[in-house]
Amino acid sequence: MPDWLSPEWAEGLAGLCPRLPEAPGANGSVSCSFVVARKREVALHWSYREGRAGPGTAGPDADADLVLSLAAADAADVLSGRVEPSVAFMRGRLKASGDGALLLAFLESTTSAGYRPWQEAAAGLAPVP
Repeated sequence: MPDWLSPEWAEGLAGLCPRLPEAPGANGSVSCSFVVARKREVALHWSYREGRAGPGTAGPDADADLVLSLAAADAADVLSGRVEPSVAFMRGRLKASGDGALLLAFLESTTSAGYRPWQEAAAGLAPVP
């Protein structure tokens, strides 16, 4: 089992991207980074086409349409289910820049029934603090 927020963990999370729930109207690429420490982060990216998430890849995507960023503690809260992604965004914990429509489609998808199984699979990759 990989360590939480390790590069191997990011690879595992990237492998779960096709299991993300449908995000109606979403088209474009998303890059998500998890800030572990000053100047240290792990990242992954994926794309949506007609609302469906495609395969993910570990590492950032400098050309992504939407860039998301979470500090390690906030990532633990979101992936464990203690905080909804939309609440993290509203509180300024989930940082976002880029395509606003893609952001809204992604956030809306995290309120669907399909998000919880994905969240559980993501939390199962490594013990979430």
